[in-house]
Amino acid sequence: MATLYISYFGSVDKLVAGDPIKSETITTSGTSAASGVVPSNAAVAAIHSDTAHYVTIGAGTPTAAITNSFYLPPNVTREIRTFPAGQTALKIAAITA
Repeated sequence: MATLYISYFGSVDKLVAGDPIKSETITTSGTSAASGVVPSNAAVAAIHSDTAHYVTIGAGTPTAAITNSFYLPPNVTREIRTFPAGQTALKIAAITA
C-alpha cells in the first residue's frame, strides 16, 4: 500500500499556490481509491507521493486507470486545477502504477 498526499489551495499568484485550505491522504493499492470531495473554494491541489501513481479528477467518484489519468512519478509534486468548467462535487482518484 502507498499513500498519496493532497493539499488544497484557494488561490494562485505569480505561479505560486496560496491560501492553504486543507490536506488529506489517500491510501492506494492496485485498485482505484478516491479522496473526499474537493473543497468548493479550492483553485489548486498539490499532489505528492513517494510511490508512482496514476491520478485523475472528476465528478462523483472517479476511477483512476492508465487510460484516463496522468502519471505521477515517485517523489514529484504535481499541482492541478480543481475547478473544471461545469463540474461540482469533484474528487481525486489514484491507483498505484
